[in-house]
Amino acid sequence: MGEGKLKELRRYFSLLRGNLLIIIVTWAFIEFARGATSTYYSKYVVGLGAPEMVPGLLQALYTSVYAIVAIIGGYVADRYGRKNIIAFFTFFVAFSYLLYATAPAWQWLIIAEITLALTSIYIPALQAMIADSIPPEKRGKGYSLTYLITYLAAAPSALVAGMLVAQHGIVQGVRITFFIASTCAIIAAILRTLFLKETLQDKDKKTTRGLREFLKDTLPSYKYAVKSMKKSLVWLITAYIIFTFSFAACSKYWILYTVDEMGITDEQWAIISFASSITYPLAIFPAGFIVDKIGRKKSWILSRILFAAATIIYLLTPKITTIKISLPTSILTLQKYHILITDFVIFALALGILGVAVSALQADLIPRELRGRTMAAISLLTSFLAIVPGNIYGGYTYQYLSKTTPFITLLILNIISLTIIILKVKEPKIKEK
Repeated sequence: MGEGKLKELRRYFSLLRGNLLIIIVTWAFIEFARGATSTYYSKYVVGLGAPEMVPGLLQALYTSVYAIVAIIGGYVADRYGRKNIIAFFTFFVAFSYLLYATAPAWQWLIIAEITLALTSIYIPALQAMIADSIPPEKRGKGYSLTYLITYLAAAPSALVAGMLVAQHGIVQGVRITFFIASTCAIIAAILRTLFLKETLQDKDKKTTRGLREFLKDTLPSYKYAVKSMKKSLVWLITAYIIFTFSFAACSKYWILYTVDEMGITDEQWAIISFASSITYPLAIFPAGFIVDKIGRKKSWILSRILFAAATIIYLLTPKITTIKISLPTSILTLQKYHILITDFVIFALALGILGVAVSALQADLIPRELRGRTMAAISLLTSFLAIVPGNIYGGYTYQYLSKTTPFITLLILNIISLTIIILKVKEPKIKEK
């Protein structure tokens, strides 16, 4: 590696300090917890006696509560600051995981979902603090570094979940992952309390006096944030909502379709999940350079093309028994399991590029003083126009129409989203700080 490349890498990792370092370390703990508990969550729900559509409905419930809470979270982040809300509510994440771990029946998961969603009030503040902590000209690299280390550290969570399920079965194995997740959240909360520094220096220290005054102050504030959105940001949100609807429809049914319909074992699913988890951060590492080099829009387009190709492969996989590829010295036999590992790697690669591109483009288009509220507003729109109806649509169609309907929808809406980005979204010549 040449001296120039080494200097570039040193500059890249020089961002790893202060708030960004603490956020990355603690987010790794939280993401490990999320990864371990989510690997078999849909089968856990069904294992507790729920119908197949319930995982989608539970996700819709979580998203609905979270979206409402995010409005308050974005307001607080811009008015009172980022740190305190982040540190305080991370402790409650740990408590919510205990509710999942001890649920005696699937109906009890309703309480757990609501509790976890309420604790997520700190997410807009965390998003705003990340954006505050990265210089505008380095946002592509900054976001890629954040995602790289966070998700790379959390990648083994799928294998841990797989080992626990193999030893204890679905229900008991997943319960143990939730106990582990609670411990991870406590560690993250302590570190955030001790080491994060406030980034909003001009915060308003006034307090609201009752719900009526709070709403009187809050609603016009969000209305102004929404009206201030640039046209490209509006089209960006539109494309993202369309894609997110279709992705939400599939989110809780990858494991059910892959294991129950394709015949993949629970242990093989853990390896597929691990391959996807390890690819995502490794894709993010070069994605930061790609996004800053070729631009946010072209990066988005690349990710959508990869995603469409992976979806087509996934839909065709159930019809494949084996594929024999002739090589000069041997014949390589690919089975469903090998095809799916490759396919989920492509999915992860596409999502890695997309995540960096969207985060950087949003930061480029949103002024710092409106960032918390605008990101919360985007989260609200995405939740109620995409994730909630997508979860319900996916659960209903999976159980009552066809097991493939959610995935066919994913392919069609991904292409529509791609078309909007190509025709309507423009990158700003002057980026917001």
